Amino acid sequence: MSGYVEKGIIRIHKQVGPEIWLMQIELPRIAKEAKPGQFVHVKVNDPRYILRRPISIAGADAGRGMLEIIYRIVGTGTEAMSHMKVGDTIDCLGPLGTSFDMDKDHIVGVGGGVGIAPILFMSRRAKPGQMTVVIGGRNKEEVFWKDLFPDSLKNLIVTTDDGSYGIKGFSVSVLPELFKKEKVDEVCVCGPGIMMKITAQMAKDADVPCQVSMERRMGCGIGTCLGCVCDRKDGKGHYKVCEDGPVFNAEEVVL
Repeated sequence: MSGYVEKGIIRIHKQVGPEIWLMQIELPRIAKEAKPGQFVHVKVNDPRYILRRPISIAGADAGRGMLEIIYRIVGTGTEAMSHMKVGDTIDCLGPLGTSFDMDKDHIVGVGGGVGIAPILFMSRRAKPGQMTVVIGGRNKEEVFWKDLFPDSLKNLIVTTDDGSYGIKGFSVSVLPELFKKEKVDEVCVCGPGIMMKITAQMAKDADVPCQVSMERRMGCGIGTCLGCVCDRKDGKGHYKVCEDGPVFNAEEVVL
């Protein structure tokens, strides 16, 4: 089993968007090891919820021993989690899973929904000018993420479905022109399945390598329960997203 079971104190917990919460936890051991693309399995402090919740890491400060997660309320478990207070102790298992390869000169990160969190972590670890980030939402209220990204990005492109902020349209709609105008060495994407599928195909058409971060329901988080499997593109069975992923080469998995 990879990762550590570590209990940490919640230092910041606040609502940052529609049903979306940001939590900073003092977890020195996990923060020291965490890499962009990995996740933590969080235990909700409520005896009604036995299984942990897998949540992408949005940031880690090894010097301060702080780990940041951003999550959306999608059920009763995360609803209970949103009621936890600053000063409460929370039980986490992590860091788990594979991470994004960041050794390229120009990386384009594409994110949607809470799938923006691992792209945010990447941007915080990237060298100045190394990343262009493309994020999208239904309206201005949903792209609060724009204020969380560092100024060191090469470019930040924001799209909204209704045109209330940034470019009107879906995030993937800007990619073909971006690939034509810029030399892109790699694309990294996390978000809704259809968005990742289209992004991966656009990257392939432009002959740009693409990494995808798969989102799945996870029971154990350590490769035992088989609740998070995804199909291999070569037809040779399945991958365990929690153990073999969540980050894969787009050519390895069926999106």
